[in-house]
Amino acid sequence: MDIELDWNRYYPFNSHFTHIAILTGLDIEEIEKVSPKKDCWGGQSFVNVFRELGFNCNNRWVKFDPNTDLPCLIRFKSNVIKEPYWYLHVYYKNIVYMGNSRLPFDQWIENNSNYRITSMLQVWI
Repeated sequence: MDIELDWNRYYPFNSHFTHIAILTGLDIEEIEKVSPKKDCWGGQSFVNVFRELGFNCNNRWVKFDPNTDLPCLIRFKSNVIKEPYWYLHVYYKNIVYMGNSRLPFDQWIENNSNYRITSMLQVWI
């Protein structure tokens, strides 16, 4: 499967919508209709939203595999500060998508050495 992600998307008020829009190509209005109303989403919230939008995904977040052939969300957290939460970016074919920018995976790792990727959620039609 070879797809092109619409990486130049950015919604300033909800980064969750940005990530979902990059992966699905859908408009914010469609995403917002099926999304939780709270700002802090748990991992299962993403699974539920993708399924409501008609996309398939893993049942749960799984160990990150940089060789995956499916687009995915990567979940990462700080190595430096003990934080109770994690961050997200979109990953596909060795590129990390961050809203309106993107970087090769190796460069992203180099630039973010104080973070560690904990898991991924693969998404497909």
